[in-house]
Amino acid sequence: MKRLSAIIILCCLLWSCSKDAVDEFADASFILLANSGTDTSGIKPVEYSFAFHPGVDKDTVPVLVKLIGRLSDQDREVAVTVDEAATTALPTDFELPSPVLLRAGRHVDTIALVLYKSDRLLTEKFKIRLVINANEHFQPGPVGNRQIDITFSDMLAKPAWWNSVVETNFLGPYSDTKYRLFIEATGIADMTDLSETEQRAYAIIFRDFLARGRENGKVYEDENGQINVSPNLF
Repeated sequence: MKRLSAIIILCCLLWSCSKDAVDEFADASFILLANSGTDTSGIKPVEYSFAFHPGVDKDTVPVLVKLIGRLSDQDREVAVTVDEAATTALPTDFELPSPVLLRAGRHVDTIALVLYKSDRLLTEKFKIRLVINANEHFQPGPVGNRQIDITFSDMLAKPAWWNSVVETNFLGPYSDTKYRLFIEATGIADMTDLSETEQRAYAIIFRDFLARGRENGKVYEDENGQINVSPNLF
């Protein structure tokens, strides 16, 4: 009988400990960085270039944070810091909001990271690494979602959509200077999913933009000479 009583007491203790652990976990809230895409190092990257936003001297990059846990009717501070050892940007290149908040009633919110344009970005990419830390409101989420790299510049590279068909029929030879002018003229930077009819329409807009500029005395040149669209464009 004593042995049976001991077993019953032990079971009750184990159940109580298990229940306390479950209750403790249920009350915990976790926060993670939710932007998609991961590089080979496990750091989630965000890429930004001012070259795709002509005339913009500063811009806001939304970094997503996600709650795993219970909603609250109060704003709660999220502990986000800059990893200075892994960050190549200068403090004057960006502004992290303070405090960073997960607003009341939200499972997902954004960190409004402000980037500032400078001449340095024309020739080099810079990086900011943000890290989630524990505080009185949240524990960090899974290891792979605790930090994120934001890489930014004012540089361009030849896009995959500017292929031999686009070059021969619409836009002519690629150059960074021409690409910047194309973005300025059309307001778009990506023609990947456009039909040839749509690509032709944007090439005509670009052709007319160059013609109007030259009528007003502007000179459009790059390493290939005078900037023009393809002679096959009609």
